[in-house]
Amino acid sequence: MSTPAIFIIRLVTSVLVALFISFFFFQEKSVVLVIGLAMALLGLAYVFEYARKRNKDD
Repeated sequence: MSTPAIFIIRLVTSVLVALFISFFFFQEKSVVLVIGLAMALLGLAYVFEYARKRNKDD
């Protein structure tokens, strides 16, 4: 799968999970909150991928 396709899948998944989290844990659904959560989740996906690849090469 190409890199842009993987990014799109991760972006959509992080936005959906951020909406889900904000729906259950925060009463107010602020756009800033959802965008912040989505960015954090997207960043974590790339951090975990880096860690997984780094450990696989050792």
